[in-house]
Amino acid sequence: MIAKTQDLEEVWSAFLDGDDEALGCIYAENIDRLYNYGRQFTRNKSLVKDAIQDVFCQLIDDRKKLGIAHSVKAYLMACLRRRLLGALKEERRDADAVLDEEAFFISVDATSYFIDSNLSMDQKKILERYCNELPVRQREIIMMRFFENMPYEEIAEVMGLANAKTVRTMMYRGLNKLSDSLTPYKSQLLQVLIMMELMR
Repeated sequence: MIAKTQDLEEVWSAFLDGDDEALGCIYAENIDRLYNYGRQFTRNKSLVKDAIQDVFCQLIDDRKKLGIAHSVKAYLMACLRRRLLGALKEERRDADAVLDEEAFFISVDATSYFIDSNLSMDQKKILERYCNELPVRQREIIMMRFFENMPYEEIAEVMGLANAKTVRTMMYRGLNKLSDSLTPYKSQLLQVLIMMELMR
């Protein structure tokens, strides 16, 4: 039996050892996050749901070949990202079109992620607007860092980037651009983001 208080990485180990109940726990713990993440790549809800299902089916098929995951969340997000981008490329038959037409868009709602306790809904909508004017990869990094509270190392794993330093550099470039765009709201928003970063 899997205890609810168990660390997700421990549950992952149980899954690798053949515990089918563990997979259900992993699914329940991550399904909302994965769906929200996938929906920021495409408005096609069915495509996102199918991609998530494919990820978990692949886990079952590959169970004996999988190893210990340092972050189950990052591993699943990386799997979903690869599968979604592959599906979108196949659908468009043009990799550039995927980035142009189905690029990653940050979308916030009343219950969005870690940042929810720090910003009002109006502030989040302002942040959403200007974040979506950034280059695609900077958007994705900022979403994972500030909306999902993910460490740089996990973001690098999800996005297939070289290391945490690369992620940090790209994020600060994005924040510098946001600083210019958010000048009228700087006291409300940018200081909150910087404070959140310093408190980590």
